[in-house]
Amino acid sequence: MARQIGLVAAAKARRGGILRARDQFEVSPVFRRARDYCERGGMEWYILSGSHHLLAPHQVIGPDDAFVHALSAEERAAWAAEVAQRLRRVRERSAEPLVFTLLASQRYAELLLRAAPDLPLETPLSGLGLADRLRWFDHRLAVRSRLLGGG
Repeated sequence: MARQIGLVAAAKARRGGILRARDQFEVSPVFRRARDYCERGGMEWYILSGSHHLLAPHQVIGPDDAFVHALSAEERAAWAAEVAQRLRRVRERSAEPLVFTLLASQRYAELLLRAAPDLPLETPLSGLGLADRLRWFDHRLAVRSRLLGGG
C-alpha cells in the first residue's frame, strides 16, 4: 500500500510576521481544515506556496508569500514544473511507494496534472467549490474525531 502525502495550498490570507508555515496560513478555514485533516490522519504533508513552491509545515517564513492564482500563466506553468520536480525528489527518496493527495482547488489540480502526469496524484477536491470543499473536510474531520474518541 502506498504512503499518502498531503499537498495543501497556501492561503491568500496570512497571519503576518515570522512564523512556521503551518501557522502562517491558519487564518483560512480551508487551510486549517486541510492541515488538520493531514495531521489527524498522521499524514506527512507539504504546503504549495507561490514563492517557496513546496514548504515543509515547520519551515519558518514571512508573510510575503506570492499567491499562485496571482501569477501569470507563464509563471504558473514554471511554478508547477518546479513543484513537480520537488515532488519527484520526494518520491525518489522514499523507500516505499507514495501517493500525493492534493487538498486544493481545481486550478492547482490542473497545473500539477499538466506538469507532472507521471506522478501519482489524487485530487479528491477537484471540481468542488469553496462551500463543498469545507463540507468535505468537515465530514471527514467529524468522522475521524469520533473514531479517535473525540466528540
